[in-house]
Amino acid sequence: MRPSVWGRFAVVLGARGILAAVLGLVFWAVAPMVLGWHTTTVMTGSMEPSLHPGDVVVSKTVTTGELRKGQVLLFADPDHVGTLRLHRFDSLNSDGTLTTKGDANPSADSTHISRSAVTGVGYLRVPLIGTPVLWAADHRTGPLVALGSALVLVAGLAVLPAVADPSRATGASRRGPRHRQQDHRPWAVGALLVTSVCTVAALAVPAPAAAAAFAATATAPSTMATVAATPATALTCTSNTNGSVTIGWSYDGVAPERFTTVIDGVASSDTSAGAARSTTISSWDLFSFRTSSVTVRADVTSTWTTTSASSVRISTVRFLGLGRTSCA
Repeated sequence: MRPSVWGRFAVVLGARGILAAVLGLVFWAVAPMVLGWHTTTVMTGSMEPSLHPGDVVVSKTVTTGELRKGQVLLFADPDHVGTLRLHRFDSLNSDGTLTTKGDANPSADSTHISRSAVTGVGYLRVPLIGTPVLWAADHRTGPLVALGSALVLVAGLAVLPAVADPSRATGASRRGPRHRQQDHRPWAVGALLVTSVCTVAALAVPAPAAAAAFAATATAPSTMATVAATPATALTCTSNTNGSVTIGWSYDGVAPERFTTVIDGVASSDTSAGAARSTTISSWDLFSFRTSSVTVRADVTSTWTTTSASSVRISTVRFLGLGRTSCA
């Protein structure tokens, strides 16, 4: 082959390799959700060198009896309400609670956690695929635009024939306008492929709301946060005909400002008034395949809160917006 032909061959194959690698990483970051596992984007460097910012960690749901020292645990951050933390199981305390520690932190976390607070155990690390989530969280538009442009370029090159067909070049002038339009079909396929890649990546990569926003060193909760508020009890789940579920509860304590639904350790943006005893949960995601644990948090004030000890489980299945949320 001529040097120009070899060059085209290498560029097209290289583009296809890059695209395959990206799609492979997205697949491994998303596919475990079908099994009800959790995918979490690492947002800071508290677990380096084991985990780096931008990595996606797939966490497997386990029973409390399966927890072992040295495992990387995903759990509700006891010091920052509404976020998750991904730290290593450092030691077991005499009262049955767990001490955790970030690999890069000089000391263990100051707040101990219960076994029931653990959402999952780190099972698989997918490197760097969550980096766009970091950029979006930091409002770094430049890198996001550059990445999108690079994906468009790579996808466009990937759909080109690796070796040009000589008959197309020599016969183009004799075949007329109808046949010349066929030369542009690879670019149409490329546009469709780019749209699909970007849509899947944007929807599939774990969002910042589900990310572990760890601090370099955990801080102790405020004095007000340690006051014993009364938790909600007797949680129930009812599947509705419209594809949503209704979560109910009982409450006998001091009237709170509001009740907040906590899904897999992350506080929902939807809240209910202090007099409410139920709330409705539904999902409008285009793609979602997961089973989640739901608790109810009583917010007496913004810092005086307590979460129910009991929980209910719900399953959400959505594909292209079609599906439902039901009680598991």
